[in-house]
Amino acid sequence: MRIVNALKADVRFQIKQGFYLVYVLLTFIYMVILGKLPQEWKSTVIPLVLFSDPSMVGFFFIGALVMLEKVQGVIQYVVVTPLRSMEYLLAKVVSLTILAIAATVMITLATYGYDLNWFLLILAVTLISSFFVFYGFIVAVRCTTLNQYFIRMIPYLMLIILPCFSLIGFPYSWMFNIFPSVAGLKLVFGAFNGIDILSASAYTVYLLAANLAIARYVEQVFDRMATEGA
Repeated sequence: MRIVNALKADVRFQIKQGFYLVYVLLTFIYMVILGKLPQEWKSTVIPLVLFSDPSMVGFFFIGALVMLEKVQGVIQYVVVTPLRSMEYLLAKVVSLTILAIAATVMITLATYGYDLNWFLLILAVTLISSFFVFYGFIVAVRCTTLNQYFIRMIPYLMLIILPCFSLIGFPYSWMFNIFPSVAGLKLVFGAFNGIDILSASAYTVYLLAANLAIARYVEQVFDRMATEGA
């Protein structure tokens, strides 16, 4: 029940701060631009867009959320409430992941249609989005201003985006599968272009493990931050 209330509070807060309005406008722009692409390009371009924006929306938004809550003293307040650290974090992850899924569905339906593996697409976006929210929190927790977050996030972002170029194919590119971003991108591409069940299962299990590992680490980071700031 606590996590449900926290989730509702997060959604209301995000709406109040204009996060949803901004993203609705961005989604509409994507729909217009992607809808004008030649049909033969869509199975390549749309997966890239879905990976680079809706799936990663949490990475960009979590910084703003954490900065706002630091200013308002919300994070320190969590320490003295019955809400557990992981419940607080999961509320953030779920709310931003729902936003990513909604944008993914609208963009895909408007620009591509129904002819794809929807289950795999939603699963991939869910796993990627949740991972990036946790990943973004690691960056945000060390910042004191939003501008500082935007500067510090660049090397972190490059660390997980640059390996995705391994999909182009070059010697030993398979080694980059160790990056969760590469596994996620391959799942998104697989939803549009097909992927064998063994590879899809392996990438899914790996992303689940990556999410569990980073969630545990972020929980420890949050506990330390909240205690020091209390």
